Amino acid sequence: MGDMTIRGALGAVVLAGLLGACASPLERCVAEAGREVGFLEQELTERRVNIARGYAVHREPVMDFMPGLCFSASLGSYYTCMEPVERLRETRRPINAADERERIAQLERALVRERAQAERARAQCVAQFPAG
Repeated sequence: MGDMTIRGALGAVVLAGLLGACASPLERCVAEAGREVGFLEQELTERRVNIARGYAVHREPVMDFMPGLCFSASLGSYYTCMEPVERLRETRRPINAADERERIAQLERALVRERAQAERARAQCVAQFPAG
């Protein structure tokens, strides 16, 4: 995976929030009902990928400086400058495969429980917001 700018990730979060604001009460309720299932599925996927490749990927935000164009109000023109750019640095981290497999088993059990809970919550959402 390459570098991903934090600004881009935040933009995606803001966009998702704005789209969520346009969702109906039923859609928001159903999305909330499935939130934990989504988290568990994402965590399971990451753990399985860790096992497959033999290491985990640690991500940390770092600040770099890249050449850019800046505007000077006093000069009334642009000039070359170094602009700060936030990005995520990815590094490999060793894993204990046995620990990862145990965690996967725990997550799979939790996912079964959460899926059942999410289905009950979705049914409540439909009952509460029948018109959508």
